[in-house]
Amino acid sequence: MKKLNKKLVFFFIALMIISSALSFIPSAIYYNKGAIKEIKQNQQSIAISILELRQKTDLSVEEIVKIMSNFMQNIYIIEDIDFMEISNDDVNRIKNQEIVFLSNSQKHTATTIFMLDGFYIGIGLYPHDSIFNMVASRVVLTLLCYVGIGAVLIIVSANRVVRPIIRLSGATQEVAKGNFDIQIENNSKDEVGKLIDNFNKMTKELKSIEYLRKDFISSVSHEFKTPVASIQGFAKLLQNNDLTEEERQEYTQIIIEETSRMSKLSSNILNLSRLENQEMIGNKTVFSLDEQIRKSILLLEPEWSKKNIEFDIELDSVQFKGDEELLQQVWLNLLSNAIKFSYENGIITVRLYEIGSVVKVKISDTGVGMSEEVQERIFEKFYKEDSAHSFEGSGLGLSLVKRIVDLCGGKIYVKSSLGRGSTFTIELTMME
Repeated sequence: MKKLNKKLVFFFIALMIISSALSFIPSAIYYNKGAIKEIKQNQQSIAISILELRQKTDLSVEEIVKIMSNFMQNIYIIEDIDFMEISNDDVNRIKNQEIVFLSNSQKHTATTIFMLDGFYIGIGLYPHDSIFNMVASRVVLTLLCYVGIGAVLIIVSANRVVRPIIRLSGATQEVAKGNFDIQIENNSKDEVGKLIDNFNKMTKELKSIEYLRKDFISSVSHEFKTPVASIQGFAKLLQNNDLTEEERQEYTQIIIEETSRMSKLSSNILNLSRLENQEMIGNKTVFSLDEQIRKSILLLEPEWSKKNIEFDIELDSVQFKGDEELLQQVWLNLLSNAIKFSYENGIITVRLYEIGSVVKVKISDTGVGMSEEVQERIFEKFYKEDSAHSFEGSGLGLSLVKRIVDLCGGKIYVKSSLGRGSTFTIELTMME
């Protein structure tokens, strides 16, 4: 960042020097006009003062010339005016007691000549004080002040500009080390301020993602730990030679169920991981959506027949273009949940409507229902309501459903009340 600071200072100072150099010529021309006017006024004032001094004193011309000479103007007696580059008109004007100002732009000289007691008196600049030198010195002094003051201001400004970037650089290094708690104080509204605001938002998101990652790992570990411990325990029991055939069959069935549970959990995790990294659906085909829902209900017949659940089905005939396999998972998950959380002899209602370019699917049950708090978190990975832990499941099914619906460009809603059941509504847009 020190290099950036130095680059900024060097760049702006170089820019000022270049702009100053480019402005030297027009500034010199401007000051040249003003300088000639100023010199003329000064020399005429000196000439008038010399004339008045001669009238009011008894000093000789030589003495007056000596007294009036100063470091700015050279006052002298002209021995032979014919050697001066003066026009006849100007000579006549001088002889008529006029104060005549003569300037030569090429030689950068300015001289005032007048007569005093028969002497030609000249008032001019010293050889080293030509008009050009005077103008140049003024312009250079002005530009040096401009560059000097500007350089100081640039250094201060550069430090102010670079300081938040230095803080941002340090903060990014902390983030690279895994520290997502860092926040940069920001009172600026410019582009750098917006960058810092975005950085603060990013660290908050990263912190949230890191929390979810740790929670995900913890949940996966917990979900695998339970069936593994169960399998291990019942496998040890099977080593007991005193078991009856009925007990042996029971323990074996439990092990089979737990391995099946682990298989489903692994499959769901892989599917969810694949879908989360997928941005769009590629395999789109036209299929009968109503027929797909009917097949999903039939596939789950062993589950709902055990609980003697009835279905109230009303499906419009809908030809839908999308990923048939993914949508099959949606209906199987939602129907499976409806069956799981329904009471014995319950009723599950399934509706399919086509309204304009929108397809709406509603799956309702008359089961245990859920609170508003649960409804807000129901689509989170591994989330389970306390009362739901008594039911088999990993807490990934609805996360998969939500992700698939999002990929299809649809929306999913849930409406539920404790003890009265739940209704899941899915809206999908028909594709041309």
